Amino acid sequence: MKLKTKGTNWPRLTVQWGVILFILILAFMPKLTKITTPDFEAYCPFGGLQALGSYLLSQALSCTMTSAQIVMGILLFAGVLLFSKLFCSYICPIGTVSEWLGRLGDKLKIRFTISGIFDKVLRSLKYILLFVTLFYTLQSNELFCKKFDPYFALASGFNSDVVVIYAIITIVLVVFGSVFIRLFWCKYLCPLGAISNIFKFSLFFVATLAIYLILLKVGVEISYVWPLAIACAGGYAIELFGQKSKFFPLAKITRNTSSCIDCQLCSKKCPQAIDVASLKVVKHVDCNLCGDCLLVCPEKNTLTINKRKEFKWLPIVATVVLVTLGVFVGKLWEVPTIDIKWGEPEEIESAEIFTQSGLKNIKCYGSSMAFANKMKTVDGVYGVATYVKHNRVKMYYDSDRLTEEKIQELLFTPQKKALKVLDKNVETVYGMSLKLNNFFDSYDFSYLGAMLGKETNAIGLISEFDCPVVVKIYFPEEIENIKELSNLIESKEYTFETTQGPRTIKLEYEISGTPEYFTISKEEYIGSLFTPFIKTFNYRNDYTNNVIRTYTLPLGNNSQLRNRFSYIVSHLSNDDGIVEFETGLDSSFQEIAKIAYVDSMTNVGNIEQALLSDTLIISYSNGRQGKVLNMFDFSEEIKSAIQQEQQD
Repeated sequence: MKLKTKGTNWPRLTVQWGVILFILILAFMPKLTKITTPDFEAYCPFGGLQALGSYLLSQALSCTMTSAQIVMGILLFAGVLLFSKLFCSYICPIGTVSEWLGRLGDKLKIRFTISGIFDKVLRSLKYILLFVTLFYTLQSNELFCKKFDPYFALASGFNSDVVVIYAIITIVLVVFGSVFIRLFWCKYLCPLGAISNIFKFSLFFVATLAIYLILLKVGVEISYVWPLAIACAGGYAIELFGQKSKFFPLAKITRNTSSCIDCQLCSKKCPQAIDVASLKVVKHVDCNLCGDCLLVCPEKNTLTINKRKEFKWLPIVATVVLVTLGVFVGKLWEVPTIDIKWGEPEEIESAEIFTQSGLKNIKCYGSSMAFANKMKTVDGVYGVATYVKHNRVKMYYDSDRLTEEKIQELLFTPQKKALKVLDKNVETVYGMSLKLNNFFDSYDFSYLGAMLGKETNAIGLISEFDCPVVVKIYFPEEIENIKELSNLIESKEYTFETTQGPRTIKLEYEISGTPEYFTISKEEYIGSLFTPFIKTFNYRNDYTNNVIRTYTLPLGNNSQLRNRFSYIVSHLSNDDGIVEFETGLDSSFQEIAKIAYVDSMTNVGNIEQALLSDTLIISYSNGRQGKVLNMFDFSEEIKSAIQQEQQD
């Protein structure tokens, strides 16, 4: 007699398809709606666990990680203890695709299940990969898994965090491994599967962590590498010799032997190939409480969860509740990316707190540390915390030495930039000076400059500190539609192209007061936008001005290589007699270079020979020297300088 059973676990399949659809929407949303680049790891529990470990170890959050991932990581731990590996069963896109590819392998009759000694040996690989991933993440404070994660590589389009060769290897292993070998990635390679198993062996995990913390508390200096290695090795050993967890998870599949008809459908249906039909309680480490066996069983109340028939829907309900709880709590709670204090305890206790949001340059761990290092040099600042999710900083400061306005000035960097080349026929430049609220840093300057350069005929932009910030915009002709220009500046968002497609930035600029309008000459405009480059070296301050001579040279087209001036400076510094390189404007407002030298140690001929060299000898910060092709062409300028000298 053929048994009539429900062969499809529709609740689980619905969630799996929902996750895949959500990822696809994220992937194609920038092209369809031109919104900002999506965050494919926004709720990744494994990334959250890595970030939490990094934060506990160094009080710094891994780059791009937020509270949402950490909450998901904590809930993953709780979920494993209570309900088994629900993430692997319902959410993980790699697990879902592996199952689907496996069904293809079954239809082609080419998939098999590894068992025996080979199964036991291969299970070690995921613990090795887990150790490597956590070790390098905790060392660098960057998520090492992003280098090889097949999901992240495909979803992000192989962005800069991905090591292409690693990702290609893992993608091949997932695809072909799933078709030919039952859940090859999930069973043998997945580091998330490994750490979930360790959580199942929670008594061992908690004991390992507790001993490590006690040793630290009593003053024993012991590296985190030891508990990490013990947890990974111990997890593998327990899985190797038992392949089951005694106490956790609390929810387990149970079989009523008196009503079981030994049809074996549960064993055949199990995605993990667990022999459910031979067990009273399923404690196998691979069980992720998918519930497939519950639905396929033809005998009512024979397979249940904890012998409770009403728990049939527990897996799907628990999955939805945990994810919803994670999203909700993740939005309410924010972990600082860094929280560093260098003041004395009594200074910190009496310090005032200044908070500033909207700093777009606070976007990751690296920029947060750069900000902290800058603030360490400020007298009266005792510590900083940064929150990259909302581009926010919190500063501990001495109110007797600093005011909030002074701190705002410290956070602001005045900038100037030519947006377009000024036409030679233009003699008068028209300017608009306005005060902007919510204009904080170099990113705001870049976004506003890009928007003005694309949408208007503006030729220059300058920002100056004030409360609010003063912004000056320059045009080659009178401003006609002032209202339209104001609306553009107060746009709520700006979309620009990147190598990964369109990216949309939210803007909140507000014009304060009434803009002022003015006119200046072309020469004044050029002078206002010019920023001199100056570098002293070879103990310049040890020489008095009466032994210093200046060699002046027109820069011509070389002025377009301003970002390479450090190369020519490094090359010139190899002559001990050359002590300074500075740029300026001549009487015709053309950029020139002024090279200062000690007349008793070198001469103009040596300077010109160095400038005309085919290669530049560069000194690096580590003391090593190298050679690069000379990207500057001073031949015409040197001829001009010689002619000018002869005329003089």
